Amino acid sequence: MGRWVITCSLIALATAVGLLAGRHFAEPDVVMLYLLVVGIAATRFGRGPALLASSLSVLAFDFFFVTPSFTLAVADERHLVTFATLFIVGLSISALAEAARNASRRASVEELRSSLLSSVSHDLRTPLGAITGAATTLRDHGTELLPAQRSDLVSTICDEAERMERLIRNLLDMSKLQGGALEVKREWVPLEETIGAALTQMERLLGRRPVQVVMAPQLPLVPVDPLLLEQLFCNLLDNAARYTPEGSKVTISARAIEGGVEVTVDDEGPGLAPGTEAKVFEKFYRGTVSSPGAGLGLAICRGIAEAHQGRLTATRAPSGGARFALFLPIVGEPPSVPTEAPEAP
Repeated sequence: MGRWVITCSLIALATAVGLLAGRHFAEPDVVMLYLLVVGIAATRFGRGPALLASSLSVLAFDFFFVTPSFTLAVADERHLVTFATLFIVGLSISALAEAARNASRRASVEELRSSLLSSVSHDLRTPLGAITGAATTLRDHGTELLPAQRSDLVSTICDEAERMERLIRNLLDMSKLQGGALEVKREWVPLEETIGAALTQMERLLGRRPVQVVMAPQLPLVPVDPLLLEQLFCNLLDNAARYTPEGSKVTISARAIEGGVEVTVDDEGPGLAPGTEAKVFEKFYRGTVSSPGAGLGLAICRGIAEAHQGRLTATRAPSGGARFALFLPIVGEPPSVPTEAPEAP
């Protein structure tokens, strides 16, 4: 709705400028002013608003600037050519802008596809190699191995398979985010349930890193997609596990603030390099060349946060590690809990 209102406002502004300029503006100058508005509508808002701008431009030019004024009647038939030209040029600008937008979108999709293929070929190699090596050892020497050795190999297969599953899920989620196909199915849920589900899923990866959860009392329910929010927390915990040493603490805190709730995830790792607070959310960004992962987890986290009309920021934690702060707005009213009617005496 906003783009249509802005388009109408720009036409009104162009008309006001033409009227105020008076004798300083000739008819061609007014036509160019309207074409400028059509160009802005086409490049910024798309074909629909551009067509609206073209139509309104013709009507406004006829009504205010063509004799007789303040009527749609035309005394000089030559102005009909001007109207047709104004409308056709507007349509042409709209078509060119749409073609440029589609070309840019195709180039972006192609770039993403290339990056995804590169990421897949690079980052799937490690877990696949570990799984193949462990499985081959079990197949060829299973009867010769001690029970503890067999258990370690099975654990390796499970861990690397889970790692590969997370990578593939991140790749699919990024494709959905890039294509605007990520669907948010909101439910009113307590945060502690979603955080608990993420902790359970990431328990093995976190290893010996103690996790402290600090929930403020009487936290409100939040209208979120619980599966997407769980994925967000899993990615944040995965990031903490990758960049912090064993034994370091991870702290998850939640509190109510104006307009919603804020959840922070602090770790005791090396923290973020100065100037990288925004870069860490870029697709395929890694802190160093040897950094683990495909560089998609945090980009997906921010995409999920924005899909909920929220925000996710990265700063330095008081401990010196990294802090990721998630704000989730509370929109609407939670469902009321029905109360049981008192029993009849």
